[in-house]
Amino acid sequence: MKFRLAHVLFALVLAGECMHAQSHKPIRIITAAHAGDVLGIFISESDSLVASCGLDGTVKLWRLPEMTLLCAGSGHSSMVNNVSFSGDDRHIASASNDRTIRIWSANGCTQEQLLSGHQGDVLCVYFSQTDTGRFVVSGSTDRTVKMWDWQTGAELKTFRGHTGAVTGVAFSYNDSLIASCGDDMQVLVWSPTSPSPAITLSGPPHTAPCTTVLFSFDSRTLASADREGFIKIWSIPQGQLLRTLDAHDGYVTDLTFAGNNTTLLSAGHDGFIRMWDVATGSLLDSVNLGVPIWSIDVTSNGSTIVAGCSDGSIRIWSRNSPINTQSQRKR
Repeated sequence: MKFRLAHVLFALVLAGECMHAQSHKPIRIITAAHAGDVLGIFISESDSLVASCGLDGTVKLWRLPEMTLLCAGSGHSSMVNNVSFSGDDRHIASASNDRTIRIWSANGCTQEQLLSGHQGDVLCVYFSQTDTGRFVVSGSTDRTVKMWDWQTGAELKTFRGHTGAVTGVAFSYNDSLIASCGDDMQVLVWSPTSPSPAITLSGPPHTAPCTTVLFSFDSRTLASADREGFIKIWSIPQGQLLRTLDAHDGYVTDLTFAGNNTTLLSAGHDGFIRMWDVATGSLLDSVNLGVPIWSIDVTSNGSTIVAGCSDGSIRIWSRNSPINTQSQRKR
């Protein structure tokens, strides 16, 4: 998840193709993917589908690798900030400034459920990634994190601890923990069964509003990012700060794990996607898309990175070498 357009808006247009600094394949550009900024990108577990959302208030579903548009959902009455696939790839959750979360079928983009209860813009949403995929977690400008049973529409729990807008949420892969981050510069880790934080993070905190947070696939690492370009890597469940990366010039908008938890990808408003070694903090690879990026995700083998950009485009970076055949994405 992510620092949203409600806070800051860029409008840059890039013509033509961008080449990777190490002569990888040209960046493929899907122009006018949305009528306005593409704020959310999420790739299905099967690597066959991409969900996107944007300033135009729609949720769209695309087929990989062709990037053929399959369907669009248009039930929200305001911009859609974030999307997430369920662990079984059958459902898509979306978060909007209309204060709702909507659940869509991945077969036709028909609306299946409306979740209403936040008292502010819903900035982020995340499906539980187990096969049952029954739970959804969300964060809002009302300073709360909420957990839902999307099948019944029931609000199960409200987590209070942030003093500013909640800009990022994530389940651990085994659904035993929930992480959240916010404008208050806090990163909090919750148990789904308790209203109080379950883990205390130790180490120098973020010194700028946080933008996104994400667990690794094995749930042993937590990554968080902020508006000043820094990424912090935390050990779970110990809560210790392992390292801080000076990653981007300004806002870090999204994170995704790959390479069997050994590689972290980041995106920023500086137009770069960067690839990091989690263990050492070393920069492994990068590409400049030339336009501010809102969201990224990566296929299972790490060979294809899909980015949602501020000019309404979706851009695809195809790397010559996969990261790892056991890589894990936003899960």
